[in-house]
Amino acid sequence: MRINLLCSRRNLPENLFQEQGTERWAGIDRGALILLEEGIKPCMAIGDFDSVSAQERDYLESHLALNPHKSEKDDTDLALGVMQAVEEGYTEIIIYGATGGRLDHFMGVLQILEKPEYEAKNIAIKVKDATNVITYLGYGEHKVKRDKAYQYISFIPVMYPTVISLEHFKYALDHQQLNIGSTLTVSNELLEPEGQVTLHYGGVLMIRSKG
Repeated sequence: MRINLLCSRRNLPENLFQEQGTERWAGIDRGALILLEEGIKPCMAIGDFDSVSAQERDYLESHLALNPHKSEKDDTDLALGVMQAVEEGYTEIIIYGATGGRLDHFMGVLQILEKPEYEAKNIAIKVKDATNVITYLGYGEHKVKRDKAYQYISFIPVMYPTVISLEHFKYALDHQQLNIGSTLTVSNELLEPEGQVTLHYGGVLMIRSKG
């Protein structure tokens, strides 16, 4: 099952709500209010709702069953939202509105992608904005299909060393070790409709970007 999580209006793909409006959505804090404004009733609303005014909170409570988390908590609102989505049985989670704001929050988002429990359960999590799609790839073989909308593909190591092979890419690699400070795997392209990424050791963030 698939669900979209909305955090804010920042860097959203064009026509997002028109194209994905009929899909299942969850609102992360103020994201729940934005969804209602767009005519979409979220199936979940998660957060402490400290980013909405008292009047906006009353509006939310009149349309949704809120169960706010305490402001002093061990996880971010988004981390709690992903956790709840996984508990509800969703195996594909697309996160919107999570880029372009505070860098510490964005780094926290990347930490969520790397969480070992989600990889072990084969939970596919993506962070998507107007120009990028970010996913985590761990040990093993991964098929990557060419997407004309996201021509450029980069692989950012999150463990050291990371050993990677790339097949059917413009810059192919065979058991290449990526060390701290390396930018070798920034900005690549697929030559075929489908390529293969093999992580022999370590893990990477795969970032697909528009030109």
